[in-house]
Amino acid sequence: MKKLTITISLILIFALAVPALGADHGSFTDVPDDHWAYDAINSLVAAGVVEGYPDGEYKGQESMTRYEMAVMVSRALDNIAEEQEAMAEGLTEGQAEDVTAIVESLMERNMPESLTDQQAEEVADIVEALTYELREELAVLGADVEVLAEDLEALEARVDDMDVPEDNIEFSATVDTMFEVADYPDADDEIAAAMVLWADGDALDLDLPINAEGDPVDGTSSESDLENYVDNLLTTDSDDWDGIEDADDLPSEKRFWQEYNFNVYGNVGDANFLLDVDAISNVFTEEKSAFGYEESDDLDFEMDTATLYFEYEDIYMRAGDFEDEHLAPYYVDEEDLQGVEVAKDYLDIDWNFLVAGFGDEVTDDIYGVTASSDMDFGTLAGSFYQTRLDHDQLNVLSVALSDVAVTDAVTLGGEVVFTDSTEGEDLYEEDDFLVALDGEFAATEDLTVNARFETVGEDFNQYKGDLEEDRDYDLFNIGAAFDLDENNTLSGSYTFVQIGDELQADDDYNDEDKHTIEARIDNAYGDFANYAMVEYTMNDNYTDDYDTRVIELGTEYAWDDATTLGAALVNKNEENDDANVINYNYLKGHMNRELSENTAWNVEAKWIDGEVGEDDVEAESSSLTTSLTVSF
Repeated sequence: MKKLTITISLILIFALAVPALGADHGSFTDVPDDHWAYDAINSLVAAGVVEGYPDGEYKGQESMTRYEMAVMVSRALDNIAEEQEAMAEGLTEGQAEDVTAIVESLMERNMPESLTDQQAEEVADIVEALTYELREELAVLGADVEVLAEDLEALEARVDDMDVPEDNIEFSATVDTMFEVADYPDADDEIAAAMVLWADGDALDLDLPINAEGDPVDGTSSESDLENYVDNLLTTDSDDWDGIEDADDLPSEKRFWQEYNFNVYGNVGDANFLLDVDAISNVFTEEKSAFGYEESDDLDFEMDTATLYFEYEDIYMRAGDFEDEHLAPYYVDEEDLQGVEVAKDYLDIDWNFLVAGFGDEVTDDIYGVTASSDMDFGTLAGSFYQTRLDHDQLNVLSVALSDVAVTDAVTLGGEVVFTDSTEGEDLYEEDDFLVALDGEFAATEDLTVNARFETVGEDFNQYKGDLEEDRDYDLFNIGAAFDLDENNTLSGSYTFVQIGDELQADDDYNDEDKHTIEARIDNAYGDFANYAMVEYTMNDNYTDDYDTRVIELGTEYAWDDATTLGAALVNKNEENDDANVINYNYLKGHMNRELSENTAWNVEAKWIDGEVGEDDVEAESSSLTTSLTVSF
């Protein structure tokens, strides 16, 4: 409350000291009208705080005595007392109870513009310091500082007793208006080949099926595969496309739609919440595509996802849709969930509880609890997940240790995962383990070396994860990053994967070890951020003489404070015993421009050209997407 007293005082002082800045109050002879302090001096003269010397000069270059300073403060305090009496006569009892109304009334009558909270606090500190420092001089001049302080403290007490309602709710929204056009070949086999090119993992990385039942694309390496793709995918009924993941991410020949995202922020006491409603969309025109998928024009809004975040003291909760949720590399990695999560710190342990599912027609339910704690030797974490499927039940237990500083330069970590399932038809029935170890070595200030070892049992049950393989393999990786200079960083890695006897017996695998070498350089030059990457895999798919090469070049340029340009080129060539599997060039570019503080315009162009299958079916396709984003 002490700060409120001073803040009220300084606002009153400034309200009385800065009236009518543009008026002519007769400046001093030694202060010309083009002097930088002309307006400020005149405002102090008008407020009765400054009088000048008898000879008509201000003498701004002269040092001020303590008594002269005390006279100025005394006059300002006298003006406050006079203004208090005027307020007592001119305001109603209700207005007198509202400090904000009193201050705003004074500021409207006397100030050209308001003070910010930071400015008010800074001047408050000055007033408090001056009042204390000049206490004796003010007493000599007769300023009743104590009485003024008592009056203000009484006013503070009245404010404390008032229950002033506050607006605790804030709204924000983002509206994206998007238009897309694309070009596809005319022949059905070329259309299918273009879809395979777009869906490749080093292009758009889409999960598209061979048919409506959801069988995945397996490389489309033969003519029969491509014919199957054409016969099933291009003739898929448009209603069946609704259940195909990533279907709407393929470029459309024509699409015009909007997406609305709303956020509602609020707080009640110590509780805070956020409601995030994502992608309430409508379609302006009927979509046209070359592959049978379409959205009919519909002006009705349809909500995609909604998530509620809630925080109270040390309890955190979220409920609703969790997009691209990552629990572990071997368990629910980048999957959409619907559920409830509660987190709390108890006994210096971070606890997290989860109950979730996948919605739609997927009946799998997930229950999980994780706990982690920072120890003297590192961070210790444990987790237990249980998945209930139609026919089986999967239990996953994990214990992990990370950030173990062996020396100042060496950091180690590791994890042990155990999976157990009931007898059924969906999972491997035996128990098994995953063991992973990793380390980092800061060899020099500019060179960092890292390594990882991972072994996965032949009956390990990976559930919607993203491991190198589902099970039964050993992985060794070593990498390094070296800062060539302040603008260039060179990094690289070597990965060796060896599959076990169980997978070697599978017809889809051979018994070759897979080797992957990757090198990358990142460069910052002026307003440019550039990179170049090459990745070469020998014995891909664990097949002898199956090689994959990927080269990627990219740049991003900050044209000005509002505009960013970027482009990237990907060249991929995948061959099996010198026979073509897939090869293409993929070029993408984008421009992002902020038209105003809350409006942005984005343009993205993509082009792909390549060949698919042993018969080298050629395809070329391109797309252009433009969007206008408005936030308010």
